[in-house]
Amino acid sequence: MSYETARQIFENTLSAEKRVSTTINLGLLNMVDRAAIEEASEWVVCALAGGKRVWMTSDLHLGHANIIGYSDRPFHSLADMTSAHLRLLQKVPPDELLIFAGDMALGDYDHAVQLIRSLPGHKILVAGNHDLTRDGRCRLAREKDLFDSVVPFLFWEGGLGRLVLVTHYPAVVTTHDAGRSVINYHGHLHQHRIENTAWVKYINVGWDVAHGLICL
Repeated sequence: MSYETARQIFENTLSAEKRVSTTINLGLLNMVDRAAIEEASEWVVCALAGGKRVWMTSDLHLGHANIIGYSDRPFHSLADMTSAHLRLLQKVPPDELLIFAGDMALGDYDHAVQLIRSLPGHKILVAGNHDLTRDGRCRLAREKDLFDSVVPFLFWEGGLGRLVLVTHYPAVVTTHDAGRSVINYHGHLHQHRIENTAWVKYINVGWDVAHGLICL
């Protein structure tokens, strides 16, 4: 998949997401940095080619007590949810890659940063709408050594000639955009799923669907 194709799909996806403020979506668009996106995407390609596991999840909403009720999560309290997330994520070996497809945390920002720093693995954040402030800034991207990379999307060529795209929002893809089939790893929908199309296979990696980590 060429960078230009991936970027065009990403831009179309932002334009189609009307439930999120224009300021937030513009902030995600302003995060586009070709060199950073290509470098982080190559890390994934190299890890997979080298036989290493690549882990993925999204929409953890660390520190967000209300998400327990909103998404019917099986926890009695915020502390219960946080402990469960940490037990899961700390199983990732320190030399393997862990991708978060957006919406890391809400609530106490400093505590969230502390929790993220405690996580093992080489970490990539594919930013989601809740990772940005109301004025469209990604504060997590400014934290030194918190993530190995913070990007708005990832892309690479998968098996059988399919294009692979990692985004927070489910990708909006037309035949004109891609020219061939796409696998889209995404979050944003929590416990809900989106139907596959003739061109896109959607894989919701959100915690509310997987209740665990997806392994590529």
